[in-house]
Amino acid sequence: MHRTSHRRPRRRHPLSTLLEDEWRTLRRRSAVVARARGWGVTEQPFADLDELLAHAGYGRENCDDANAVLRRLVDVAHRDELATRVVLQRLLPGLLAIVRRRHDDDQQGSLEELIGAACLAVQTYRTDARPQRVAANLVRDASYRAFTAPRRRRSATEIAIDPHSLDETPAVIVLSSGEELALLLAEARAAGIDPQDLDLARALLHHGSAALVAAEREVTPRTIRNHRDRTVARLRQVAFAAA
Repeated sequence: MHRTSHRRPRRRHPLSTLLEDEWRTLRRRSAVVARARGWGVTEQPFADLDELLAHAGYGRENCDDANAVLRRLVDVAHRDELATRVVLQRLLPGLLAIVRRRHDDDQQGSLEELIGAACLAVQTYRTDARPQRVAANLVRDASYRAFTAPRRRRSATEIAIDPHSLDETPAVIVLSSGEELALLLAEARAAGIDPQDLDLARALLHHGSAALVAAEREVTPRTIRNHRDRTVARLRQVAFAAA
């Protein structure tokens, strides 16, 4: 007698479907592959971005060689958005697993938050400080930024943590001023903060120095620092209001 399986099909998120469709378009495009080869992140040749992902550990057990390739990709991602996209694709299975474990009513919204947090985590990750288990660290960092940090800001004196979230939080979380600003920027973007404030925040994140931003804008560093302090205050207000 034929037995019908009652296993529920895995839910597909519109955003993950969009990302997969985008990846299928990118992965064999000759100009894109040539650009990726120019990064020199792997000694092994690759014919398309899927092979590059495999070299970075996608779909295989963690090993030192794959971690080294991913580490170099993250370094390139600090200056090249395509590398950020490649790293995001490498992390996507782990990010989707986090969303499934959370059992949120709005899983699509949770995935959108997590993807945005993952991009910020990639662009601010210091491979010199944390060279090992890069993929796992990035997934935990993204989860922390998207879900744990906002909850902690809402309750600074008493923190109620879902036991299932304990394995999502990095063992050591040290946010630099630049990383804190990146997190605030992500939360404030959708809240309609003044575009000039966002431009300054991006410039500070890019240059990492008020003096460099001041030279670029032909004003004094003191002016930039004062504007920076006001901008951070506005970002904090918007972030707390949105929480």
